[in-house]
Amino acid sequence: MSKTTFKFWFSEERGLIRQRSDLGSLWHPEVWDGTRWVTGSAYVMDAITGMGEDAWSCGEWAQSWDLDRAEGYAKEHGIDLFAIAD
Repeated sequence: MSKTTFKFWFSEERGLIRQRSDLGSLWHPEVWDGTRWVTGSAYVMDAITGMGEDAWSCGEWAQSWDLDRAEGYAKEHGIDLFAIAD
């Protein structure tokens, strides 16, 4: 059994974003909605890849965060980084 790991990002538009290693790279990342983790829209995937839905859109943008930065933000905002998403 492999251990689940997480990657984290922060977007001014979307807030805190995480992607689980056990769901595969094409699974939509999860976003913190203020009370729980929820599956993000396709735009969240755009934000972490920097790509838009077509060749003419610039997409959204999110800054990659290491675990320490994500933990600091989570502590400050009362977020359980590793809670199960709804």
